[in-house]
Amino acid sequence: MAVAADDRRRRHHAALGPAPAMIGRAWRQIDWLRLWRIGGWLGIVVTLVVSLTPPLLDENGGHTDKIVHLCGYAVLTFWWAQLVTERRWRLAAAVVLFGVMIELLQGLTPARQPDVLDALANSGGVLLGWLFARFLPNLPERLAALLPQRR
Repeated sequence: MAVAADDRRRRHHAALGPAPAMIGRAWRQIDWLRLWRIGGWLGIVVTLVVSLTPPLLDENGGHTDKIVHLCGYAVLTFWWAQLVTERRWRLAAAVVLFGVMIELLQGLTPARQPDVLDALANSGGVLLGWLFARFLPNLPERLAALLPQRR
């Protein structure tokens, strides 16, 4: 019984921190869809900032930036397609328009210039992300199901 009393005191003592059982309970109560949505908005912000700031890659030596565009938009589309489960074609159209808008905005910045091939790579990434989402649907729900259920 001494262990139970120690555990009870530990749960309420701020200096000792939460007891392990409380940490497990908090972990199970995380709203995974909300976190997924926050991650998606963070992806949009990062894409916008990286696309409108001076380039990080040397664009003189090939088409490495096209691969980055393809992969980035594939991840962005796949991520949001996990939340938008109906009429994903609208999501795909919105992400393609987002990519085109960024390319047009690059013309207004001093360090960037719009590129049709970048827009095509963005669109190819959207298609790739949409296809991955078709073969791996409902990923946030599957990940949440792997954790112990809430009590």
